[in-house]
Amino acid sequence: MLIAQLSDIHLDGVSSLQRLDRVLRWVAELRPDAVAVSGDLANNSHAANYAVLKARLEALGAPLLVVPGNVDSREAMREVFGGPDGPLNRVVEVGGIRLIGLDVIVPGAAHGDAAPVLGWLETQLDSGGAPALLFLHQHPFDCGMDQYETIDCRNKEGLAAVIEAAGDRVLGISCGHLHRPMFTRFAGVPATLAPAIAPMGGLAADGRKLPATDPPGLLVHHVKGGNLVTHVISVSG
Repeated sequence: MLIAQLSDIHLDGVSSLQRLDRVLRWVAELRPDAVAVSGDLANNSHAANYAVLKARLEALGAPLLVVPGNVDSREAMREVFGGPDGPLNRVVEVGGIRLIGLDVIVPGAAHGDAAPVLGWLETQLDSGGAPALLFLHQHPFDCGMDQYETIDCRNKEGLAAVIEAAGDRVLGISCGHLHRPMFTRFAGVPATLAPAIAPMGGLAADGRKLPATDPPGLLVHHVKGGNLVTHVISVSG
């Protein structure tokens, strides 16, 4: 089973739509079993841009999971993509896997907060059922780039406790937000951060900083026999 994860599209005009369409042409050839979008869908004109995005994503013909990012509008997302009142947490089950989307957005802030969704997540994971992949926008792990640690997902200890209690029912967790791919572990499971469709972010670590040279990209999560392997895809012009 293949899950394509798109993130940080930041629709705001012609160039952003061109980047998106380039990536979606690649995704269409892949024919994924599901598509997850981990936030920051549009910078402005939210409802109109979400409608454009929804039409393109639905054309892929795959089940869709969408969670908000810090530049998104919950109200416009609810209007276009549907969803409950309050946090836009979602569950999509496909191919014996649950894709669980967590809405950790704090209105008006760049950081996220897992605390409001921990009870909901615990209920989902306690219910048994298929193994789960978790998706959210802000990273709940230390990324090693000091200037970004203040815009992470707060209450990560609580999130870790819920994941650890679920044992092998959680295959992994993946996010977006920082516009470059990262791989680590969190709460004993693989943790990934997706590249952006918007311009990528550079590397800043251990006092060294280099500008980005990466084209738009995505992650492809491959689940087979209970194992998770994640691929980084770059889509050049």
